[in-house]
This record gives sequence, C-alpha cells and structure tokens, in this order.
Amino acid sequence: MKRLICLFVCLSFWLHPAVAGPLLPLSVQDLTEAADVVLQGKVLSRKVARDDDGRVFTSIQLQVQDVWKGEVAGDTFEVVHGGGILGLRKVEVLFQVEFALGEEAVVFCRINSKGQGVTIGMVQGKFDVLKSDYDSKLYVRNVFHGGAPPGSSSPQTRGIRLPHQLPLPIESLKAQVKGGVK
Repeated sequence: MKRLICLFVCLSFWLHPAVAGPLLPLSVQDLTEAADVVLQGKVLSRKVARDDDGRVFTSIQLQVQDVWKGEVAGDTFEVVHGGGILGLRKVEVLFQVEFALGEEAVVFCRINSKGQGVTIGMVQGKFDVLKSDYDSKLYVRNVFHGGAPPGSSSPQTRGIRLPHQLPLPIESLKAQVKGGVK
C-alpha cells in the first residue's frame, strides 16, 4: 500500500510539471522583505557535519562580493541547510538549496541563533549567477525567476524552466532588492 501511495504522489508531480508541489512562489519583494541579509558571493567551501541532535547538515562558506541588504561582519558568510552526504549516509531534503564549489550566487537569508544564514523559501532563496556567452553580462535565475542568459550554451544553464521565465540581469535583481529595502 505504501508503494502505491508513493507511486501516486510521484506520478502526480510528473504529470503536472508546472506545479511546484508544496513550494509557493515567492516574489523578489517577498524574498527581500523576509531576508535579514541579501548578498552576492562565491562558494569557497562546503562541509557536512552532524549537529548535537545527530541531524546531518551542510555548511557553505561564501566569499562576499557585494552586500545588497543587511550587514555582514567580515569578507565571508556562512549559509547552512539540512541534508548532505556524511560518510556512507546521504540525507536529502526535498526542495533544499544546493551549492557547488566555485559557483557564484545571490542569497536571500534569515540569520539563525548561531549567526548563520538560512535561505528564504529553501531553494527559492538562492539565485545562480550566470554569464552570458552573447553579451558577457551577468544574469541570475532560480526556480521561479529568470531564465537562461541570451546565447548561453553552458550545461549549467540547461534544465527545465517555466515558459515565462526570461533572462534576468543581475542589475535588475539588485535594483528590485534595493528598491524593496526600507
């Protein structure tokens, strides 16, 4: 019976790819208002560990390039999220944000009690920063905002995107964030 229920749930997501499941799309304004910190940075390191309760989590160190909202002490910023691979154990969290070493991103974060960033809306709180092959400008995208940069042929820019997602220049996102800061 459990397999049948799981199959039904999986098929329902497959048959309705435009539905994001339990994720409700957040606007840039919603992300900005909910965030303590919005910044652009480059991933320096990723470390997976266990907390005091035995939960597996991943810690990402970002080299801060530009702070759009809030304040950051120093030139690095730590973002944490649930899940990761620790030894032979892999813990996955549905709709969790992922970071790759060396990638550039814009993150919208709340600050937890330990002073670490936690992305708003899980995967929604991270925008990949991509360079266009066409005009060498920087563009951003996440699951609900932005599309592949013009003329891009990079494997990083491929993937399923909703039809209405147009390229979003990083300057436009920054202006929306700065315009939303009171």
